[in-house]
Amino acid sequence: MISRHKKILSVIKRIRDSFMGSEYIYTNGSCVKFAMILREIFPEGKVLYNADHAVFEYDGVCYDIRGVAYDDRYLPLEEYGFGQIKDILSQKASIVVKY
Repeated sequence: MISRHKKILSVIKRIRDSFMGSEYIYTNGSCVKFAMILREIFPEGKVLYNADHAVFEYDGVCYDIRGVAYDDRYLPLEEYGFGQIKDILSQKASIVVKY
């Protein structure tokens, strides 16, 4: 049976490989949304934030679109005020699509 850690990394890789620019998108404005996707798939985990970047934490290990995130200065998203959470959730990455 595959470990939960390996399963999370597998899901991250699938999302990262699903479209060009995914790493950019999920590290430049949409990191909270990525962490929330992982939280939807793995509801036992939680979304953490450090006023600059969001990660998904499961069983003491933090993850973002790149895989394991090693920074430990994150707080649960719920510890930020309601107004600040609303601002955090409204952030979106911008890209220019060239054809």
